[in-house]
Amino acid sequence: MSPIERQYPKNSIDAVLRLLMLTVYADEKQRHEEITEIWRQIPKFQLFVAGGYFQGATGLRASIDAHGEETQRLIIQENLPHTIEGSVRRIDDPALIPMVLQAMQAIAISDGQFHHNENAIIAQAYEIWNPKL
Repeated sequence: MSPIERQYPKNSIDAVLRLLMLTVYADEKQRHEEITEIWRQIPKFQLFVAGGYFQGATGLRASIDAHGEETQRLIIQENLPHTIEGSVRRIDDPALIPMVLQAMQAIAISDGQFHHNENAIIAQAYEIWNPKL
């Protein structure tokens, strides 16, 4: 783990949000539609993940902002494939995996574009998780 990469508990809301934000920033841009899609997706996870509750909309907004800043630093300063693999491996609950994949896909297409880097992240996640699906 790098000095700037935080290790989140397995199957936590933070581990999920890290993957969703990696999907957002895969094309090196944050689009309004992608963040709106995260807001749509996150409530599904709050029942299934460890520590899955935010303190209302303000807590979720703060968490999205914090993860966004950290994700941007990771993309700029780190080995992205290693970061993606480490982040994907933080999710290992067989009930959670398909939900995360679906959310990543929904975010990737939410802006009407499916960037090749978004596809690469989703494909890498699927490959790692495939034995558990």
